[in-house]
Amino acid sequence: MHYLIDGHNLIARVPGLSLADPDDEAKLVQLLKRWAAADARRKVTVIFDKGLPGGEAKHLSGGGVRALFAPDNRSADALLIRRIEGIDDPAQYTVVSSDGVILRAAQRRRVATQRSEQFAVAMVNERTFPTAAPPAADAHANPRLSPNEVNEWLELFGPEPETKPVRPARKPTPPTPAPPPKPKKDKDDDDLAEWLRLFGYKE
Repeated sequence: MHYLIDGHNLIARVPGLSLADPDDEAKLVQLLKRWAAADARRKVTVIFDKGLPGGEAKHLSGGGVRALFAPDNRSADALLIRRIEGIDDPAQYTVVSSDGVILRAAQRRRVATQRSEQFAVAMVNERTFPTAAPPAADAHANPRLSPNEVNEWLELFGPEPETKPVRPARKPTPPTPAPPPKPKKDKDDDDLAEWLRLFGYKE
């Protein structure tokens, strides 16, 4: 779609721009370039009053936008109407202005129109409120070390020690009870048995 724009008429309706600003045309062209860059199908011709000597401003044009100045002896309105009357394919054009004379000229040629205040709101909103990007993942939620950071940690703290797998603790086995002590023989009984053996006494 090609847009024919009444430059100074639009400047008066864009928030933050003023016709009293000596750089108002350049600031509008920058906004139009950003707007045109959002869709490669957008082609813009913006026409301003009082250019010396008039014609295309090469230092402003570019990025899908042509900036034209009407010569000092003609008005931007007259130049816009002349261009509207010379359009070959009206379905491919939209005229942006709030000037009734320009809007009627476009309607006679069945060219779509958009009032400057409506276009200004759409352009500024598209530039100021782009489609929200998905929120970035929290870098601290799942930190990852680079190879250099890994090497630095190894130099500082050494390699991670190898550990054997921990086996589950075994249940303690009850201690085996000690055998009961053998009864000790009385020493007197031993002496008696020895005497009986010596003297041939048998039990």
